[in-house]
Amino acid sequence: MNTTVELGFEVSSDGFPKPKFQWFLNDAPLASESATFNPLVIPNFRNSDAGFYKCEITQQCRDGSFQTISTGTSKMTLENCAPFVVTEPQDLCTDPGNVIELSCMIEGNPIPRFQWYKNDYPISNEVTTILKISSAVPQHSGRYRCLATNSEGKTLTKEVFVEVRLPPTSQRLRAAFSDVPTQHSASMKQALLIGNWTYDAHGLRKVRADVKTLHDILYKMEFEVISLCNLGKVEILHAADRLCELLLPDAYVVVYFAGHGIHYSGHDYLMPVDLKMNSEYSVRDLVDGNEIIARIQQRHPKLLVVLLDMCRTIPQQGINSRIADELLRQVPRDSRSNLVMAWATAENSFAYEMGYEENGIFMTYLKRAMENRNILVTDMLERLKQNFKQEIPIEAKDQMPITSSSLAEPLSLYDPVDGSVIGGSLWNDCQMLAISWKELPQKQIATIQTNGWVIHIYIQFGMMDDCFSNGLKIELTTEGYDKITFQPSIHPPVLELLEVKHQMDLKKCTITLHKLQALMEDASLVLRIAEFPNERILVHFGQPLIAVARLSANYF
Repeated sequence: MNTTVELGFEVSSDGFPKPKFQWFLNDAPLASESATFNPLVIPNFRNSDAGFYKCEITQQCRDGSFQTISTGTSKMTLENCAPFVVTEPQDLCTDPGNVIELSCMIEGNPIPRFQWYKNDYPISNEVTTILKISSAVPQHSGRYRCLATNSEGKTLTKEVFVEVRLPPTSQRLRAAFSDVPTQHSASMKQALLIGNWTYDAHGLRKVRADVKTLHDILYKMEFEVISLCNLGKVEILHAADRLCELLLPDAYVVVYFAGHGIHYSGHDYLMPVDLKMNSEYSVRDLVDGNEIIARIQQRHPKLLVVLLDMCRTIPQQGINSRIADELLRQVPRDSRSNLVMAWATAENSFAYEMGYEENGIFMTYLKRAMENRNILVTDMLERLKQNFKQEIPIEAKDQMPITSSSLAEPLSLYDPVDGSVIGGSLWNDCQMLAISWKELPQKQIATIQTNGWVIHIYIQFGMMDDCFSNGLKIELTTEGYDKITFQPSIHPPVLELLEVKHQMDLKKCTITLHKLQALMEDASLVLRIAEFPNERILVHFGQPLIAVARLSANYF
C-alpha cells in the first residue's frame, strides 16, 4: 500500500516578497523538504504521520517587519487497513560474536502486532519490527521473516538469509579443543548414517528423527556427514562404497544403521526397505553388517565406530524355514582392529521405539552420552549402558545395549582433524567430492496470471530434514493470492513423494520427496493448483544431492 496525501489551502499570489510556509505536526515543526511548501505532500502516509497539522505563513511587510498567521488545525488519520510492508529486511552475513540486527517497517491501522520467524518457526519474545541478537553464533544462521497482523488482515516481509560465517577449520578446531588435552588426531572425520523406516510391514516411527539427531551431533564434532534414508540392499552396499571413496588412511569413521534387522552366529543382518517382510525371504536379500565393516577396513581407518540401532532376533524355523536353514551355513568373521561397536540390544532381543521422547530409546541415551566432549569413545559407550540400565522403562526391560572394542589407544570422537597427516591436496579432493554430493538446485520463481490475479511462486530447495542427502525438500512461497493449494506429481516415478504440508497462514507449502539415489535422469515436479484447475507449473531440478554419486559403470 502506498498512499500519497496532499494537505494545503488557498493563499493569495499577491505580495512581494512571496510568503514563507512552515508546516507543523502536533505543534512540532516538520523538517522534510516539502514542509516549506503549499501544499504539503506526504508520500506513503503511515501511522507515524497521523496527528494534527497546521501551517504558519510568514509575510514581510512594507516597513520591513514580519507578520505571521497560522491556519486552523486539521486532523489526519490513517483509515483502517491491513498491514503493508514499507521497508523490507535485508540479507545479512556476519562473523561469530557480532551483533545481528534485522529491521523492517510495516504499517497498518489498527497498529499491527509483530512476530519474527526463523525457518518458519516463531522466535520467542521477538515481537517488534527490530530483531536483535547480541552475539552471533553459527546456530543463528537461517531464514528469517516478520509477520504483521491486525484486525484487517496480515502480511509477511520477504524471507531473508542470515549467515554466520565459520572461521577456517583449523581455527575452529583450535578453539574447540583448546581446553582438551589430546595427542591424537584424525586425517579426516567422516560419517555414514542410514535410516530405514518405510518398510512394507512394521514401519518405524522414530528412525527419521534418530538419524537427524545423530547427524547434528556429529556435525558439531567436525564430522562430514552423509545421511541417507530408505535404501534397498544394493543401495546400502553402494552407499558403503561411496563412503570408502571419501576415506583417507587414519580417518575417524562412524557408521550408523537404524531400521529392522536380525542376528545369527556373529552376523548382524540389516533389512533393506525393498525386502518383503511377510514373505520367506532369503539371507541373500539382507545386508551382512560384517561386509560393510570389511569394505571400510580396507581403507585403514584409525577409528571405526559402528552403531546398529535395530532388533537382533533370530528367525524361527516355523516362521521362515528358508532363511533359518541358510543362516546355519554362515561362518563368523574374525574381529578387526580399531573397531568399536555398539548394538541397541543384545543377541536374540528386540529394540523398542516406545515412550514420549522424540527419539527411540537407544538414541535417547546415546545423545546424552555424547554430550561430554572430554570423554573417550569407549567410556562414552560404557556411560550409555550405565544410564540405560538405571533408567530403562519397564516396557523395554528386555533391551540392553551391548558394546565391544578392539582399540589399541585411547581415542575420542572429539579429537581434531590434522589434514597434514596425509597431505593437503588429497584431503581437499575428498572434501570436494563430499561437497559435490550435497549440491542443491538453484532458486526459481514461477508466475501465473489468471482470472485477473498475478501470482508469484518462489521455489527453493533444501535437504530433507536438513540432513538427508537422498531426500529433497521443496519450499513454495506464494505472493499475490491468499490461499494456494498445490497438488504435486513427480517425474520420473522412481522418486517418491513422502509428504506435502501446507502452511496457509504463511502462504507456504513444503513438498518432501526421497529415493534420489535411484535417479538416472533429470527430474521435474508438476504443480497443479486446486484453486485454479487449468494452471500447471513445471519445476525442473535436475539430479541433485546424492544422485550425482555414481561409479562410471555402476549406478548408486
